[in-house]
Amino acid sequence: MNPAKISFSRIGQLANPPIISHIMAVALENPDMLSLAAGFTDTKALPVQPVRDATLALSSNGKTPEYLQYGTTIGRPKLRKFVAKRLSQIDQHQSSAYNLDNVMLTTGSQQALYLAIQVLCDPGDILLVESPSYFVFLELLKGLGIQAVGIPVDENDEMDTVALSGMLAGWQSEGSLDKVKGVYIESWFSNPSTHCLSNGEKTALAEVLKEAGLLVPILEDGAYMELYFEEAFPSTSIFAIEAFDGFPRLFFGTFTKPFASGLKVGYAICDHSDILSKMVNVKGHHDFGSSNYTQSIVETAMTDGSYDAQLNKGRDRYLQKMEILNEVLIQQGLPDSGWNWQKPAGGMYFWVKGPVQADTSIESAMFENAVKEGVLYVPGDLCFAPEGPKSYMRLTYGVLERDDLAEAGQRLANVIKQSN
Repeated sequence: MNPAKISFSRIGQLANPPIISHIMAVALENPDMLSLAAGFTDTKALPVQPVRDATLALSSNGKTPEYLQYGTTIGRPKLRKFVAKRLSQIDQHQSSAYNLDNVMLTTGSQQALYLAIQVLCDPGDILLVESPSYFVFLELLKGLGIQAVGIPVDENDEMDTVALSGMLAGWQSEGSLDKVKGVYIESWFSNPSTHCLSNGEKTALAEVLKEAGLLVPILEDGAYMELYFEEAFPSTSIFAIEAFDGFPRLFFGTFTKPFASGLKVGYAICDHSDILSKMVNVKGHHDFGSSNYTQSIVETAMTDGSYDAQLNKGRDRYLQKMEILNEVLIQQGLPDSGWNWQKPAGGMYFWVKGPVQADTSIESAMFENAVKEGVLYVPGDLCFAPEGPKSYMRLTYGVLERDDLAEAGQRLANVIKQSN
């Protein structure tokens, strides 16, 4: 008997499997596969003892075990206060934006991003993104019927605000500028390019948008803000940049990458009360409250200092692992073969650019050969909107141990050499 034909909603029709799920499935099918693709955190460095201590502290304090009860949709007040105060301290700035009433806790920052797009955009709307941009977010937009358009870049891969101004002027003359509903930027050690945006670059972006009369919400992703290796990148969030006064501002962060990925605690800070209240309302329909228990663990770790200790441990580990992969790729002669990258100063990724004729796409012979060789990468064309060059790849050094990381680099270099 044939199943009944279902008339799916627009979102249902657009809900295709994420590309990263396919890449992860390929890895799981081969137990000998070494993955430089999925951005998992360092498993052996996860905070087992701090989480154990936090759990023990919560269960032995003699108080009512409210941490095992449902929490509020917006999240635990004490942790929200920690979030607001911490960003204010990082920015070295004071304003009403850094207030617990402007903070919402979520199941990872991905949920916060999804909620923002749900309340700000309709199918067919446009969201400006960097070139390249976080490919999982690009898939999120595609799944909601939102058109991602890349902000032009110059020959140095910096944001080209002159070209952006011309692009916005063109949309204005066509009568389609009102379809632009926001701008998404990754300001620190971005995924995939590890690029950081200076306050000057962000100010220039704000000025171009204002000149076009486009005071749309600015969505700033700070997932890797504190995951620098030796020195923090000298910039602030959009809340501390005067040029963005008058814009609705949203900042997205996470405890997943800096602390423990399995806890899945993220947040959004929004200085526009109507936007935040809509996001909270929609979140209430999703889950009427993310995990109160995991929020309690993070809150305890923030209180007793183990969060910062774990963050410092992660910085050291990722620096060492980055150096290993960087050295292997150099020793294998990739720069001499026309493959180049900027050595990361933070985050978890290499953004590797090949010769213009290289094809790293998921349908390419190179990707197929990589699978056969037992190594995976993220094809770089997935990181551009609406489509981009196929000569890039994103590599992560997050999860593999050092020996495996070196072996993965050698396997990848072999694949690249065979393809040249």
